[in-house]
Amino acid sequence: MIEVTTDPSRKLVLAHMEGFLEPADVAKFAQDERAAAESMGLGSGEFLLLVDTANCMIQSQDVVAAFQHLIANASHKARRLAIIRQGSLTRMQTNRIISIRDDAAVFVTRAEAEAWLFA
Repeated sequence: MIEVTTDPSRKLVLAHMEGFLEPADVAKFAQDERAAAESMGLGSGEFLLLVDTANCMIQSQDVVAAFQHLIANASHKARRLAIIRQGSLTRMQTNRIISIRDDAAVFVTRAEAEAWLFA
């Protein structure tokens, strides 16, 4: 399950992900992320993205590949991407997904993620 919301005062798109995802969930997330940014009147590179995956499990290779493709090829990208991830194995998987972006990082807590996003 993925839920996307916005915080217009901070030009922030927030995504909450949990459980075991499917590649179709990743495609829907891409649409929802873009719609959220556009609902604030923001284009590519004009918003921040905070993704809370603390309740997500290790994902299948299909889902990992879908997220890697999204990060590499999205036409609508966040200026910075912070991901909250618990557990060493899940953090390793997430770091592998985002390794192609210099402006993305993984954090254990929301406070750490927000501090980095807004620094």
